[in-house]
Amino acid sequence: MSKYNAKKIEYKGIVFDSTVECEYYQYLERQLNIFGFDEIEVQPKYELIPKVGKQRKSEYIADFALFNNGKLVEVIDVKGMATETAKLKAKLFRYLYPDVKLTWICKAPKYTGEEWITYEELKKVRRERKKAK
Repeated sequence: MSKYNAKKIEYKGIVFDSTVECEYYQYLERQLNIFGFDEIEVQPKYELIPKVGKQRKSEYIADFALFNNGKLVEVIDVKGMATETAKLKAKLFRYLYPDVKLTWICKAPKYTGEEWITYEELKKVRRERKKAK
């Protein structure tokens, strides 16, 4: 069990950190070639800060990387909540890899009726709902 009460789940021999992450992988499988990608990499790692002395390196470990003809198209992270550490690592990732699109995805049908939305869209919907109260 993780610190966010997510249970690991196995699908097609791949172990996912949560059920929601596995569900998004299945969604991506159904979208192969539709959205301009033909390969999904699970748990790709991107170095943010190299090892310095005895301090270990810092990495951004995403949930998925999408490729088209061997070229990286997009990096995706499925988020339930964004911690300060996650926000900082995303900021570093975007700075170090400016040509790579990083997208945070959330499962939020109760907010929009859509199965999957970006984290930015979710924050916007939450703000609007809060204003309406």
